[in-house]
Amino acid sequence: MGKETSNTVRIRKATVKDVPYIYQIGTLCFSDAWLENTICDDLEKPHSEYFIVEIQNIIVGYSCFWYILDEAQLVNIGVHPDYRRKGIGELLLKEGIAEAIKKKMKTLFLEVRVTNLPAQALYRKYGLKVVSLRKNVYSSPMEDGYIMTCKL
Repeated sequence: MGKETSNTVRIRKATVKDVPYIYQIGTLCFSDAWLENTICDDLEKPHSEYFIVEIQNIIVGYSCFWYILDEAQLVNIGVHPDYRRKGIGELLLKEGIAEAIKKKMKTLFLEVRVTNLPAQALYRKYGLKVVSLRKNVYSSPMEDGYIMTCKL
């Protein structure tokens, strides 16, 4: 079941029914958003978990984490532009970290665009540090990405 954080905000694990909403938010957030069938296929993999944030029953954000062996990877966090800067990304990050700890993961890592300063600030708040740079890893536009990691 989902967690109620107030009377109107709820976080829960995503289901296949949520895929169109995840896709829609992804296209608003990312120039290289995953296709609906890619999201659907990924959602059904045993190592993959998606979390959804709803406000008054409207899906406003999602995250995708992969939990493989003893390592958690934050694959995506997407928040609808109308709901940014309201703590939704942080709520999704905290939920994924809590799940990683429950699954006894030892590390968390992610990749983030070098220009995505708000995301980097959030990740640093939770102890992630830049450990390397990947050149030209992003397209549309071409951009470098940082690898960030922390121990759990």
